[in-house]
Amino acid sequence: MMFTDRTQSFTAQLFVDNKPIATVRKVINKLLEEPDTGEGWHEFHRNVRKDDPLELSYSEGVTPETFYFAYHDDVYTIRIKGVNSLYQATASMEGAARNFSIFEGDDPTYFRIINSSGNVVKMDEIPDAISEIYLYAGPQRRPVKSYSGPPTFPVLTDNPSRIGTPLIFKLKIIERNPSDASWL
Repeated sequence: MMFTDRTQSFTAQLFVDNKPIATVRKVINKLLEEPDTGEGWHEFHRNVRKDDPLELSYSEGVTPETFYFAYHDDVYTIRIKGVNSLYQATASMEGAARNFSIFEGDDPTYFRIINSSGNVVKMDEIPDAISEIYLYAGPQRRPVKSYSGPPTFPVLTDNPSRIGTPLIFKLKIIERNPSDASWL
């Protein structure tokens, strides 16, 4: 059983190239509004949306997810705020593809926050409300990167067989050591 150190935990939103991290469903809905994409891509996106995808991605014009970075054992579990305002699901690298996904199981991926100097940091070492960070996943400390992109959505992964450079995330801290973040 992990003990969450609330003094090092925080709520935040994540952005890539000033585009908010959100559910793929939100990103696909935005892509379906684009008239220039073409009917073939619209059909592809409608089919993906029908499968109720659990991945997280990023795009302009979508509402960002709010995350609770729960600190424990020198790592973070990233919980996702649900429509019920509880942080029940986690952001985790799932499946053979190791895509950044919404996960509701018992063994989520743990993350380390890396600053621009390449050092692992925790909340009290992130002085600014908005900072550039990298996320490294799991005990292997694999960088989160993306592949794909227009005319479809970027896929975030830590899969070492995927080509890509580590993503620079903009971390926008909403509240430090929140007392009301609950996942029960």
